[in-house]
Amino acid sequence: MKAKLAWMLTPLLVLCMSFSFGQEKTVSGNVTDQNGLPLPGVSIMVVGTSNGTQTDFDGNYTISASQGQMLRFSYIGQKTVERTIGASSTINVEMEDDAQALEEVVVMGYSTKSKADVTGSTVQLDSEQIEQIPVATVDQALQGKVAGLSITGDSGTPGSTTDIRIRGISSITAGNDPLYVIDGVPMANPNLSPAESGSSLSALSSINSNNIESITVLKDASATAAYGARGANGVIVITTKGGKAGKTKFNFNSYFGFANDAIDGPTPLTGAEREMLFYEAVLNSFGEDYGLSNIEEAGEFARANTSYGADYQAWRDAGSPETNWADLITNKNAVIREYNFSATGGDETSNFYTSLGYFEQEATVIGSEFDRISGSLNFSKDLSDRFTFTSNNS
Repeated sequence: MKAKLAWMLTPLLVLCMSFSFGQEKTVSGNVTDQNGLPLPGVSIMVVGTSNGTQTDFDGNYTISASQGQMLRFSYIGQKTVERTIGASSTINVEMEDDAQALEEVVVMGYSTKSKADVTGSTVQLDSEQIEQIPVATVDQALQGKVAGLSITGDSGTPGSTTDIRIRGISSITAGNDPLYVIDGVPMANPNLSPAESGSSLSALSSINSNNIESITVLKDASATAAYGARGANGVIVITTKGGKAGKTKFNFNSYFGFANDAIDGPTPLTGAEREMLFYEAVLNSFGEDYGLSNIEEAGEFARANTSYGADYQAWRDAGSPETNWADLITNKNAVIREYNFSATGGDETSNFYTSLGYFEQEATVIGSEFDRISGSLNFSKDLSDRFTFTSNNS
């Protein structure tokens, strides 16, 4: 009798347990990041169902689910978390940053885009690439680094402006230079020298290349849309270095080198060659009229009838040396040197970067050189969760 009663009660007991297990209840809790700050907008789903919700501004949530089901917490930039519902009706979750999920972005004017969306239209050089190139102006560091970019120097003078063409020549009368943006501030004119000076000095030459964090070249229309018509010829965005949190670090670097003219140029005529060339011209011009038949007769005629021949012959007879004027104005070993010292540091709320540098470059033509003494101080301070004070000085 007892055995029959047990067999009759077993299905009823299983039914009660199944009912108890499948009964829904309200589950609530709070979602924070790894620093304990609430995360609003976290997506919470009951795995295997369409039931879901989101956290409010304070990171709190409420959802209906059954014991034994699983909740999935997902948020952009955070690792996905799954929790199984137990007997408790409260589940608090602390999420962690997912560095692999963060896409690299490119700052373009007043907006940002995913790097994958603008790979074909932008080229970026980081500080390590720029520091390895000994140039007076930072725009010269782009030479040979950007596809489709043409760089032509206005002159051989160190620090002079360069003609940069990113999207070709689009205007005959208007300018074709790209727009330069330094730390978010557009540069009106890259040429600091007045037109009547006869020379050019680039405004970019005042920037120490060791203080550059990155140079980004924006080429196509979508990348330059933030700047409107000013970006029609392309945009070059220059970002200077800022401070980094941590123990104060000091850095010193220098280099020294020489530059010379790789092309010797035409060999000038000697004094005797110039004299014979003059006599040949006399023979060709007056030979038929005065019966001159060879160079010797033309030389005698020239010395007798022109002061040039007599004076030149007297100069040669006096033993004056031949002069190669090209050698006299050429600097065979033009010096290039640079010294830079910088310091950076800060904490969680403030940071700084300061530097002092000296750059000297002699031209291959004597009398032309470029010297620069540069200093910078960049400071940033978080005043609150919403306000940050930043000051860039150079």
